[in-house]
Amino acid sequence: MLKNYQSSERRTYVVVGATGKTGREVERHLTSYGHEVRAVARSRGVSIDDATALERAFAHADGAFVLMPFDLASADLHSREAAIAQRLEHAIRRSGVRRVVLLSGLNAHLRRGTSLGAALMEQRLRTCAVPEPIVLRAGWFMENFTDGLGFRAQAANGAFRTPFTAHRPMPTVAARDVGRRAAELLTQPQPRLGVHELHGHADVTLAEATAILAEAAGLSDVAYEQLSYEEARAGMAASGMPPSFADAVIETARSFNDSEPWALAPRDAQTTTPTSLRDWARVALAGVPT
Repeated sequence: MLKNYQSSERRTYVVVGATGKTGREVERHLTSYGHEVRAVARSRGVSIDDATALERAFAHADGAFVLMPFDLASADLHSREAAIAQRLEHAIRRSGVRRVVLLSGLNAHLRRGTSLGAALMEQRLRTCAVPEPIVLRAGWFMENFTDGLGFRAQAANGAFRTPFTAHRPMPTVAARDVGRRAAELLTQPQPRLGVHELHGHADVTLAEATAILAEAAGLSDVAYEQLSYEEARAGMAASGMPPSFADAVIETARSFNDSEPWALAPRDAQTTTPTSLRDWARVALAGVPT
């Protein structure tokens, strides 16, 4: 397990998506180590769409945490991701930043679905001539259960439904553990470069996850039901989700259901994180303090 590293020298780090769940954790850890953080977030005055502001944020920074945000308002998800990646690459190149930690998906090597944008950013990072590139490929975020899939609202009707198969174990990880690992990788004196996988606390099936989440929410008799791809696409369309994003979700589900390998490295102490789904759910669904 990596250790937190607090340099005797105050350094400057860029955090893209600083107001998101992962970016917020990266910033919190970096500031706790005594470093300066330049936040990239529209609400913090630096929009990822503003190339000039982005370049200023990256200028002369010691390191950067980068991710590919999902834009649910975009009519073409992957075109939007390509445009963001181009601006990020330009800012990285112009800045001469020494170390970049890129948050990617555990299944990015498949280059499809919701991880395609991160995979393309991985490719751009490789061509940026960054001296110390690090790619952090994380598993299925536990936050997806509440933020994207609306577990509580669904479960109130007695069932939790997604297009993912019920019985294949899924590597699940909490955003706070991903943020902590990213901050460690940014500040370690000599971290291993290249790809790091983060599988999370455990591999959990959707049927098991439904039972854990229902218990935390104080609900009983909640069943897990696998939606057909057509049903899932129709439901996403009805909620106002752009077709391009719905297609990416379906492609990701199809990849998972077809047993394509999401992880390339075996689970070990380095790829395993401390926060269990049960502990996460107690906070997210029942408000129990950590």
